[in-house]
Amino acid sequence: MAREESTQKIGAGHASAMFRQGLAELRAAAFHPESNVAQPTVYGIYGTKTPGEVMQERQGESRDPDEQPSILEERLKQAEQQRDADKGREPEPPQQERD
Repeated sequence: MAREESTQKIGAGHASAMFRQGLAELRAAAFHPESNVAQPTVYGIYGTKTPGEVMQERQGESRDPDEQPSILEERLKQAEQQRDADKGREPEPPQQERD
């Protein structure tokens, strides 16, 4: 399995991301001085994963990235396995009630 190598060095966009982060914090401080809400971390700062990197990490080799595991699919598989296990057995005859 061949890995695709990135041509950028690690941390190449770190300085520009820190600049964008600083601008966001200054903008928040200038327009909303009473706010104490921290600004979200900008993509590109070393250690912050991009949405694409998160998707690649979560996706399996054969899974579609938009596919969500469903409990209904799990229940259907269980029912099929139970049905296949019951195929080999003969059904029990109904018992008659005696008065």
